[in-house]
Amino acid sequence: MLPAKSEVKWVEVDLGVVRANVRWIRSRLSPKTALMAVVKEDAYGHGGTEISREAIRGGAASLGVLTVREAAALRLAGIKAPIQLLAPALPSSARDIFKWKLIPTIDDLEQARAINAAAPASGAAVHVDLNFGLGRWGIPPRDIEGFLSALFRLKRLHLRGLSTHIDYVPGKNAVEAEEKLSSFSSMAFRLKKRVPDLICHAANSSVLLDFPHRQMDMVRIGNLLYGVKPSSFPVPIKSPWSLKARVVSLRQVERGRSIGYAGEYIAPRRMRVGTLLCGYADGVAMEPAERFISLGPGFQYWGVVRGRKAPFIGRCGIAHILVDVTDVPGVRRGDVATLPARRTATSPRVPRFYRA
Repeated sequence: MLPAKSEVKWVEVDLGVVRANVRWIRSRLSPKTALMAVVKEDAYGHGGTEISREAIRGGAASLGVLTVREAAALRLAGIKAPIQLLAPALPSSARDIFKWKLIPTIDDLEQARAINAAAPASGAAVHVDLNFGLGRWGIPPRDIEGFLSALFRLKRLHLRGLSTHIDYVPGKNAVEAEEKLSSFSSMAFRLKKRVPDLICHAANSSVLLDFPHRQMDMVRIGNLLYGVKPSSFPVPIKSPWSLKARVVSLRQVERGRSIGYAGEYIAPRRMRVGTLLCGYADGVAMEPAERFISLGPGFQYWGVVRGRKAPFIGRCGIAHILVDVTDVPGVRRGDVATLPARRTATSPRVPRFYRA
């Protein structure tokens, strides 16, 4: 469904692009490697329910979120696929984990005991996460044997997975990353001798691209799914997401006239100025994670109107932007501008529309 002409701002998501991205990701995987679609934070602002459905249709074996609340929203929307909590859950949420049929990730025995107590008699699968330097959560690798000894005494818990998320940044610490991935792989290999059906996973989007030999049993893909290229590796993926707003006002401004708050901007020439009802409350004027709309000299933002750059004028307001459309031939009230914004920062109040 596309927006009516009366809509003044919206996010547009092209599901056809999402499907193409999923196909390309799967083409990079070995036959034995499963795909987890990471749909945390409302699928990076794309819409958790819609993206989850497309990913599952495209062959994703499971979904990854951070919180029980995110997972519950997907279940209430009718999503039946396996959903894993990639972050450790609070012990107090143990009952909700089973209420919503989720797969927990654990890194603490208090948490493990709470989940064991709430688990059904048939038992519950859990994944254990290791901290190889990122430091957000996870068990230190040196402590894994002692942790597993205690875990195996909790009779209702079944070790189903072993994971890590290394602190790799493309172009900065590749040698260190390979050492950490190799160490994790060795630990996983030894543990698989005790737990043959163990699912071992360490690859996110950047690891998949730069260390494809480290796919292991499953990859957890977020950025690539959404057209974000986290590596210099050339990939034929596209962004399915765009923030759009209509020009609601047009006027001529003479050279030397002040424009905007405090009169800070002085028109350097005779200009045609357009107004958009979209501002920083909507996530505009935050540097885009992917610069498909670039930043100009002095970090000036711009939108795109009729295929031409329309630089921002003055400060971005809470709910409006002024843009210079002097060099956009034929621009009219109601024309659509595509704007730079972080997807996850764009307000949920901005309506989402989906191209099939």
